[in-house]
Amino acid sequence: MAVKVRIPTPLQRLTDGQEVVEGKPGKIIEMIQDLDSRYPGLAERVSE
Repeated sequence: MAVKVRIPTPLQRLTDGQEVVEGKPGKIIEMIQDLDSRYPGLAERVSE
């Protein structure tokens, strides 16, 4: 089951304008890495 992740307006340019994307459930860092593999550049903007 995927989880829905809301993307803030300034970052939607990285997700092709999508306000909501689906991520894999589990640890947050793993979800961020998964999203970054599909939307390059997202991880560096939401984590250290």
